[in-house]
Amino acid sequence: MLITGKKRIRKSSKYLAHLAEGNTAYIGLPITEDMSARLKECGFENISAGETLIPSPKRGNISRFNANGKEVAQRNLPMETAYRQQYWEWKDWNGTHHSRTVDIPYKRYPRKMIPAPWIALTIIQSDDKLFVIAGEAIVKGQTPEEDITHRINLMLEIFKSAEILQENLERYEIPKVKRLDWDILPAGNIPWEHFKPKLTPLLEKASKGKKLIITERLETVSKYKPDFHAIGTNGYRGYIIFGFTELNLYIFETAEYGNATYVFEGNWETLSQMTKADIMAENLHKHRFIHLAGWANQINNLFPSNHKKMIS
Repeated sequence: MLITGKKRIRKSSKYLAHLAEGNTAYIGLPITEDMSARLKECGFENISAGETLIPSPKRGNISRFNANGKEVAQRNLPMETAYRQQYWEWKDWNGTHHSRTVDIPYKRYPRKMIPAPWIALTIIQSDDKLFVIAGEAIVKGQTPEEDITHRINLMLEIFKSAEILQENLERYEIPKVKRLDWDILPAGNIPWEHFKPKLTPLLEKASKGKKLIITERLETVSKYKPDFHAIGTNGYRGYIIFGFTELNLYIFETAEYGNATYVFEGNWETLSQMTKADIMAENLHKHRFIHLAGWANQINNLFPSNHKKMIS
């Protein structure tokens, strides 16, 4: 069943009425010549079976929730004190220029985090036809309706249409996936002045003050001379991995204002394939550093030159 002419739907049940309970289906679209250009805009490289990615949060509100989740104010609870960072510049009476970053307290309702669904778009092949599907197969009566509705809305936001595909899973050859969520830079120490220009697209929409705060954080991590960098694309857009392979230390920093720094040990490639929700739920990170006063000291304490090293 083809769904078109809508920006989003509220419920998916009426679009599944033709399916019997227990039937397996996909939410997707056949790939036409017209769709190929849009798929490449999403980040697909060759439009070949096996390519999969999380749509960039820049695609729209549905894509943003899909990649980042969202916070919901708990207005039934007492307000709490939270902090945001502000960059200030001023001149004193003598004309001397000063600047500093300060933590500003403010009152707000507590936030409840709704994890990102992290639904990927995947290209699969049936006979000689290619399809793009949102997530894995759904089963009527088993897959939650809100999950199905989200997948349909994700397709509508990106492609302006979605289709309930009824083909049997056995007709598809599910290939080994090739994730397209990270741009791995050449190995070796990259001086900050050479790495900084690669971050420009990630900072383009930030205000001057926020851009200075974010750049300062990224430069702080870079001064420890990581031996490789990976810049997030699509679902991980805005994240940068600083790798210190000899120390088995990997720092996930963000080029977005207000998020935290995550520190990992182990196989970063395995971790980078997981959803942010799974990483948090399974508590796989060794440390989570909030971007407030004292953050730079926490980063410094990660390295062997400091006797308070936090990673062993």
